[in-house]
Amino acid sequence: MSENKVMKGINCIYLPVTNIEESTSWYQRILRLERMNDITSESTQAQFRITPDQSIFLIKTAEKVNLTYTEIDGNEQCILTLAVSNIRELYEEIKAMESDISSIEDNGACGLSFYVKDPDGNKIELWGGWA
Repeated sequence: MSENKVMKGINCIYLPVTNIEESTSWYQRILRLERMNDITSESTQAQFRITPDQSIFLIKTAEKVNLTYTEIDGNEQCILTLAVSNIRELYEEIKAMESDISSIEDNGACGLSFYVKDPDGNKIELWGGWA
C-alpha cells in the first residue's frame, strides 16, 4: 500500500445537538473534555479539545438528529471512538453519573470498550487501547 502524502489526520468531528448548554455540561462532566470557547444562551456551537491537533465541535440543530446508525446486520454503530486511560476506573465513574451506558466489552486483541450516549442520542465508544 502506498503512503498517503496529503492527509495528515482528523482535525475535528462535528456532532449535532439541540441544547448547547446541556450538551456542553454533559461533555465536560461525563467525558471530561476541555472546552475551548465560552457558552451562552446564544451560542450555536461548543468546541472541545481532545489533543492539540484534534477537537470535537457540538453544533446546535433545530431538530434532534444523531449520528448513530444501524449496520446491515442490525448492530447499532457509532461514528466516534475516543481512546481513554484507565478504562475500568473511568467506567465506574461514568456509571455512577450516567444511566445510558453499556457494559464493558472485552474485544479480545482489540481491548476493552464501552458506550455512552449524549443527551441527543449520539453514541460514543470509549476504548481502552489494544490488549
